[in-house]
Amino acid sequence: MKPFGISAPRNTRRAMFERLEKALCDAPRPPKRQPVQAAPDTGLPDRDALLAAFLGNLDAAGVSHATAGNPDEAAGAMRAFVRAREAQCVAIWEAEVLTGLTGCDVAGVVRGMGLGVVMPYGERPCPDTARAEVGITGAAAALAATGTVVLTSGPGMPRSVSIVPPAHLAVVPQSRILPDLAAYFATLSPVAGLPAAIHAVSGASSTGDIEFVYVRGAHGPVAVHVIVLGWL
Repeated sequence: MKPFGISAPRNTRRAMFERLEKALCDAPRPPKRQPVQAAPDTGLPDRDALLAAFLGNLDAAGVSHATAGNPDEAAGAMRAFVRAREAQCVAIWEAEVLTGLTGCDVAGVVRGMGLGVVMPYGERPCPDTARAEVGITGAAAALAATGTVVLTSGPGMPRSVSIVPPAHLAVVPQSRILPDLAAYFATLSPVAGLPAAIHAVSGASSTGDIEFVYVRGAHGPVAVHVIVLGWL
């Protein structure tokens, strides 16, 4: 027996490589690669068609929704949802960020109801978010093809506002409704800087992991509501 670490004779190594080469040469060649056909364009032509498709897919996902034609209607829709949830405390994105995204004074609407407001500032964590029964956010985009709300994380826009409270209210300008996820990615620019994280919300949190028993609200909100701002 040869001591461990002694290399095999050259003729043995040569024979091994010759067998490998022959085996590779005799192996069947892979089939010729076929050109991939692009998926048909399912984009919708105008904002009214996009809105109709988006609302239809929200219905299919079990997401309630309302459409507001002006700021007063939007404020009324917010109040109606918050009251329906019997909320005493509401978590919202940072006021300036949320107002810039929606054109609505969301913080003012909530405070006008006499409710507690939890509002994270900058990048600091906000444990009080756990006290809120409703979380209100804006949206980076909405996807008509799937009824999805796209959220981005950043200073003043923590993901916790959309997942910690048992109900999530997303306020979406109609101009931000896009055909699909590819259309949203096309709007991103690496030069301008990408968001810290992108979250696609398609309905309430749910799971069927354990014994295939369907459970809502397992890892996030049990209810999602969308208000579309039709004048934006």
